[in-house]
Amino acid sequence: MELLLVSHRGIAAGMKEAIAMVMGSAAEQITAMELTEEEGIDHFGKRLETYLLSWLAEGKKGLIFADLRGGTPYNQSEMILERHGLKGQAKVISGMNLPMIIDALFKEFEMTDLSEVAAVAAAGREGISCLDLQVQSDGSDDE
Repeated sequence: MELLLVSHRGIAAGMKEAIAMVMGSAAEQITAMELTEEEGIDHFGKRLETYLLSWLAEGKKGLIFADLRGGTPYNQSEMILERHGLKGQAKVISGMNLPMIIDALFKEFEMTDLSEVAAVAAAGREGISCLDLQVQSDGSDDE
């Protein structure tokens, strides 16, 4: 399965570097693609489309992790998949973080089973916490 990280400048590459630090060579399975001010939306979209079509045309499946729902990398990914009828081979998940990407590294799944995609998103949500809020919600009021 292919894993693609798309983002605004610096986020996808930084995420891939962090995964390499934690997971070593497993990060080699990941491709990072970033939108920059110099490149612009049109060039980014064309580069993304070329990349997606190259591996999806081969019948491969994959997940695309985007930094921000509604941002250009997310929107371009969704539009390209829709335009080429490839939504059955790849899904876009926004709000990428290390727990969800690491979880996806070790899974093989069908893109038609949305519960498997939801499990990857859930791993991302479960990785978000604040100890102070957790202590407060555990009912530890000593009064």
